[in-house]
Amino acid sequence: MQFKEARLPTATFHILHGAKREIRGNNLNRREPPMNADVLTTKVTEGIAVITLGSAKRMYFDAEMGDALTERLQEFAGDPNIRVVIVTGGTPGYFNRHFSIPALIEFAEAVRASGRQWPDNAAYHGGFFDKAMALCETMPKPVIAAISGTALAGAFEFTLACDIRIAEDGDYLIGLPETELGLLPGASGTQRLPRTIGPAAALMHILMGRPLNPREAEKKGLVHETVSGKAIDRAMEIAKRFCSHTPESLGYIKRLVRNAIDTPLAEGLALERNLFMRLCVSDQALARMRSYEEKKITDPSRSLEA
Repeated sequence: MQFKEARLPTATFHILHGAKREIRGNNLNRREPPMNADVLTTKVTEGIAVITLGSAKRMYFDAEMGDALTERLQEFAGDPNIRVVIVTGGTPGYFNRHFSIPALIEFAEAVRASGRQWPDNAAYHGGFFDKAMALCETMPKPVIAAISGTALAGAFEFTLACDIRIAEDGDYLIGLPETELGLLPGASGTQRLPRTIGPAAALMHILMGRPLNPREAEKKGLVHETVSGKAIDRAMEIAKRFCSHTPESLGYIKRLVRNAIDTPLAEGLALERNLFMRLCVSDQALARMRSYEEKKITDPSRSLEA
């Protein structure tokens, strides 16, 4: 099957880059059509929401997919019945290949024609990628990327904003190859990858521009696990485990760990203790602690059990 990258209007592509409103024109107030199943589908099972990107006909990120993804993430972030969110790919062999190159070319040509410049201190206006990734990082529930196939450039950058990355083994690639096109990762890769695997390893990976197979990606720390079966199956297994915990504890843990790098240690320790005490006096925690104490577990091979 031949996959075609959607050619998007320049104004639509600016949603990604947060360009000025005059470039976007009348698209700002356009009425969105009903969701196209080739763009994105969702399914909710026992409090676990699964977002599937693309289909056999759609393997590239574009503004339409990005807007739909942001909308669904926002919906699930605010739904108390959703405990965990999983994002996976719908195109066989792909999580998502990368952002549409024809749209990027069209954008670049329009900017060149306009004469607009981007100095180092130009104001930054986040677009749909930024909104989607911010939602993944800040919603008080775990977000898992079930990497079902190739995830390059922007597609991989999106997974870096997810809390957990599970890849399935196979003959495909994961990583940031933008240098091959004379570019750099422009959707957070230079910022989130160093925070994930460290500056030295991230610099080597980005400068080389050589994506990795799933097993190599696991060894380098780009993904948490590479499994022999389906990534979605392992992601569901992890999600069900998360659902066995209280939503409050999961949310507080995510908040603390996500902010640990950028928070002074004394401030982080104080918040950790305050949130611990808030949980400690809760009905759910007291009930679980009492249940555990009644079991009188002394077997060294057994952990805490509610």
